[in-house]
Amino acid sequence: MNRTLHINGLANVRDLGGLDREDGTMSPEGVFVRSERLDRIDPEGWRALIAYGVRTVIDLRRPDERTGQIPASIKHVHVDLDGDDETVFWAEYEADGRWGTPLYYLAHLQSLPHRLALVLDAIAAADEGTILFHCSAGWDRTGLVAAVLLRALDVTEDAAVVDYLGSFANADTMTALHERSFEVEERQQVFRRFGHTPESAFRDMYANLDLDSWFSTSNVTASTRVAIETWRGAAPELGSSNRERILD
Repeated sequence: MNRTLHINGLANVRDLGGLDREDGTMSPEGVFVRSERLDRIDPEGWRALIAYGVRTVIDLRRPDERTGQIPASIKHVHVDLDGDDETVFWAEYEADGRWGTPLYYLAHLQSLPHRLALVLDAIAAADEGTILFHCSAGWDRTGLVAAVLLRALDVTEDAAVVDYLGSFANADTMTALHERSFEVEERQQVFRRFGHTPESAFRDMYANLDLDSWFSTSNVTASTRVAIETWRGAAPELGSSNRERILD
């Protein structure tokens, strides 16, 4: 299925549902939506997101990046996934460009587990309804959280790769909408320097993403772990007619 949502003001937005799982089922629709920044969503776009079921927005950006307003009917949660003060960790990855790729994901999970734990706790504590999570481009921080959620539900490696590569496919549309470059060629150059393509880098990371080990050493509660591994109790339920209406 095409999981893209057609929302005025977004160019890199999609439901994490409809992806193949190892047991032959698919990830449930209407639980998680990933996107880029929300600044350009117009009133019609917000109405569509609310009709889709979005009740919580989780902004993964650093404090100095946060922009834009959302309707009062949607709960707005800020969680700094990077860690604005984690300068020692980021120095190496910012210097060589890996900060904008999945090449940093596993190190982030190992060195800064409390950062992801904050995001997962926010997901577990969110109000009933669809959760939209985003960063600036909806590419890398959003991609890390998406990878964790997909791995938690045993989404297949191939399906997870397709989801990740969707941001590359959307790059030109994002550039036109947001009037800025998303540095696709620069990302490609970083991958090549480290012997990868976008697909191989994500695939290698996803294959080595051991959530059982991460959960066993993190400080998340048992209830948060259950919420993540069951997608807030939604798996394997399907989406509603509202979701089907605006999914292409």
